[in-house]
Amino acid sequence: MKHARLIMNPVSGTDEPNPLKLPDILTALEAEGIRADLAFTKPDESPAVIAQKVVEEGYYDMVIVGGGDGTVSEVAKGLLYAPIPLGILPIGTYNNIARTLNLPMDFLQACQVLGRGQIQNIDVGQANDEHFFLEAAGVGLDATLFPIGEEIKGGKWGRMLQAFRLAMGYQPQLLTIELDRPIAEARTHPKPSPRFLRRKIASRNEFQIKALLVAIANMPYYGAAFMVAPNAIVDDGLLTVTIYRQFSKWELVRHFWSISRGQYNYNPKIETYQVASVRLSSNAKLPVHIDGHPIGEVPVTLKVLKQALKVVLPDIDTPTYQSQDDANPPIVLPVESQKELD
Repeated sequence: MKHARLIMNPVSGTDEPNPLKLPDILTALEAEGIRADLAFTKPDESPAVIAQKVVEEGYYDMVIVGGGDGTVSEVAKGLLYAPIPLGILPIGTYNNIARTLNLPMDFLQACQVLGRGQIQNIDVGQANDEHFFLEAAGVGLDATLFPIGEEIKGGKWGRMLQAFRLAMGYQPQLLTIELDRPIAEARTHPKPSPRFLRRKIASRNEFQIKALLVAIANMPYYGAAFMVAPNAIVDDGLLTVTIYRQFSKWELVRHFWSISRGQYNYNPKIETYQVASVRLSSNAKLPVHIDGHPIGEVPVTLKVLKQALKVVLPDIDTPTYQSQDDANPPIVLPVESQKELD
């Protein structure tokens, strides 16, 4: 019998209250040989601190988190470089992290993964050597809108008009982007057409460019299931930098509507680079977010912590996420890593 600490968010998700799922979860875990001790998240206690205490106790074989992406990210912060893995029960609203890791959306099937799956190390992002993120960071328009988006998600529908006005009034801002490697080496698409290529090259790995927003992704999805970085791989030791350049506001709305439905088509106004670290700065006071949480303004340096987190992922004999049944199919681990899992 394995011993686990189950950290559950009682209010995440949109269906029945999570505490009502608890008897079925505990029974399913017991059936998989896992005995779980429960801890509910509280406003005055960080889930990361709870996870850190579990590691310090040295008694448990894993930490299981039941909740959405925010709860999963917070618990993960307490398990960086820990000897025990993180198990995920996706009972949140969007479940971007579980989707990326090819986990079942059914929490009872997810319990089977926890009992029969394999442990794999994945990457974690870090901003300014201080803030950690699993999904993505952003600079510019999305960082401006995310706080309002969270309020709207919480039921404050009157904020939608303010969000619309902010989006329509936001202008592209000049950014200096410094990559950790030559531009040509980091670029993931062919060089853009000259009519889109409006920038000042400062050096082999630094350039200035006007952009509506820049997303720096560790995983393909962020926010409301936006597939902002379809090529992002969560254990390759790289971040995917996506620059939205000469978009009109309506082009941006159409693009995000498309990627929210799992449809991603390359646009020549988008540039993507893959790097282990990147620094963004500007003369303008541009906000920065990580996983939807504001952390201040540029300048900001973002880097990847390669394979810093152990997670429990599906084995070949356990049920996995059925991408064909979802409008947002996952981008999972690279082929070679998936073979290792199989």
